[in-house]
Order: sequence, then C-alpha cells, then structure tokens
Amino acid sequence: MAAVGALSAAFTFVPWLHAHGLYLRDALMLPGGERQWWRLLTAMWVHLDGRHWLGNLLAASGLLLLAGRAAGARQMLLALLVCGLAVQVALLWQPAVRWYGGLSGALHGLAVWGALRLLAADRWSRAIGVALAAGVLIKLWLEQSWLAPVRFDAAWGFGVVRAAHAAGAVAGFGWWLAQQWWEQRRAAVG
Repeated sequence: MAAVGALSAAFTFVPWLHAHGLYLRDALMLPGGERQWWRLLTAMWVHLDGRHWLGNLLAASGLLLLAGRAAGARQMLLALLVCGLAVQVALLWQPAVRWYGGLSGALHGLAVWGALRLLAADRWSRAIGVALAAGVLIKLWLEQSWLAPVRFDAAWGFGVVRAAHAAGAVAGFGWWLAQQWWEQRRAAVG
C-alpha cells in the first residue's frame, strides 16, 4: 500500500511527472513514433489534486482491508496494475474521454476481482464478497456510463470518467477469469 501511495503522490504532486503522466488522448493518437504510449502506464498514478489522491488512497486501503482476507498484497497489486492498464487501453475507444487520471478505474477492477476471490473463501469472507460485488454493480448501474462516459461532478470540480469505472470492473472480472483458467490448467497438467 505504501508503494501505491508513494508512486501516486509523486505523479500527483511533482509537476513534471503530473504533466507527462496524465492520459491525454491527443498525445496517444499522435502519428507514427511520436505517440506518447507511456501515458497508458502512468495515468492511473496521476491525480488531479490532493483530495482526489487522498480519496483514491483511502479507497485502495479499504479494498486492501476487505479483500486482503482472500489475497496477498502482491496479488492485489498485480490485479490493480492489470486493471489500470486495461482501463487506459479501453479509454482509447472512448472519443469523449480527452484526458484521464486517477486510480478509480483500476480500483473498481480490484473491487470486482477481490469480491470474486472472497467468494471462494470462508463464510464470513463470502458475505463480504457478496456485499462488495453488489456495491460495485449498484454503483455502476447508478452511474450509467453507457449513457455518458464522462459527467461533470460539482463536488469534485471535474468530469468523472465513469467509463473508466465500468472498464475497470470488466477488467477485474476478466483478470479473475484468466487466473481461474490458469489454475485449472496447471491442476490438469500437474
């Protein structure tokens, strides 16, 4: 968790990293070798202000506490990274999303992945998994990102990229499926 906080703090509060880390659609769509592809890897660490950074860090901490019952810190960090990269790639197919920064998309993926992992654990963990999965699904339904991928939120003072939340949730489910397939394949071979 400390690594997530430190890396995201650097990309949020160091101006050069912030400017060169943010997802900018135009920079990713430049012709030929001029494309700034690294933004697909860095955008999840960039936050728009200290409040945005702190909110995402608290959400990540909460997920670590909830899903940590079913997965170790390394597995959770890997799931966060996979989901974060998947979100940035998915945003390339959303022309309405001109820029993006933050962990919220990846965190939605981590929440789904963690919820599914919890369902395979003890009874209390299953209850947490069901509640976590239901919470994410209800939130996604209420956001209705398929109607408006970006929506200005006056409380935050910027456009919330709801499409990133949905993409993250799909990525979390996909990562869980890939791990299930891999584990079954290894068991069949071994």
